[in-house]
Amino acid sequence: MSLLEAYIVQVRELVKEANSSLYDSGEDVYENFVRRALRKYSIDKPLIKVSAVTGASSEYVIINSTNFPGFVDGWSNIEKIEAKAPTISKNDDPNYIERDEWEFYRNSTTYYVHFIGYCPSSSDTISFTYTIPHTINNLDAETVDSVPSIDFEAIVYWAANEACRSLAAKLSGTSDPTIRADVVNYRTKSSEFRAMAKEYREAYMDWISNPIHADGIVRDIDFGFGFGDTQPFLTHRSFSRR
Repeated sequence: MSLLEAYIVQVRELVKEANSSLYDSGEDVYENFVRRALRKYSIDKPLIKVSAVTGASSEYVIINSTNFPGFVDGWSNIEKIEAKAPTISKNDDPNYIERDEWEFYRNSTTYYVHFIGYCPSSSDTISFTYTIPHTINNLDAETVDSVPSIDFEAIVYWAANEACRSLAAKLSGTSDPTIRADVVNYRTKSSEFRAMAKEYREAYMDWISNPIHADGIVRDIDFGFGFGDTQPFLTHRSFSRR
């Protein structure tokens, strides 16, 4: 089972009504819930990349796929820049370029990092630390799973929140006669799904802030990953019960 499939299976397990023909819109919609969860997770815990770029006797470094693999214009951020990597064996200090010593510059065609008063030569190697979104293999043609395994639940919690919100909206505005026949029931179910969505959002935030000791949400399921983790637990890892 791929990681994407494992996410979908666990989200559908948390949202029991997902398996009912009345509510289930197909697997593609659950893939979209995982996509939204990945986007949220990427904002909260972006993937950190480091790229080494050789100087070109210019104050300008082009931001492109060669110099900054995976960089997303308008989303990615440069966290820090080193003008020269330290020699670890000599206990050298990193030589960081301060934020007021560089700026972003854009002309009509190209996006750059512009150094102020520094012109790296061809013998200089500049190290850029920057952020990019996470990816899940087979989601939107991606081929890499970048989310750490310890944060598997974070993705599931937010995706389950998205699923519950979607179901709540569907029930609150439904025209399905099999549902509208019992007005009180479908309104109650909509409220229940909104409450569940809130629980899952809170569980996600708890997990992001403290993944090792997050309490999670206890529900009547065995929440295994489906790819090697065979220990049963109730919506949180066994080791989180320390």
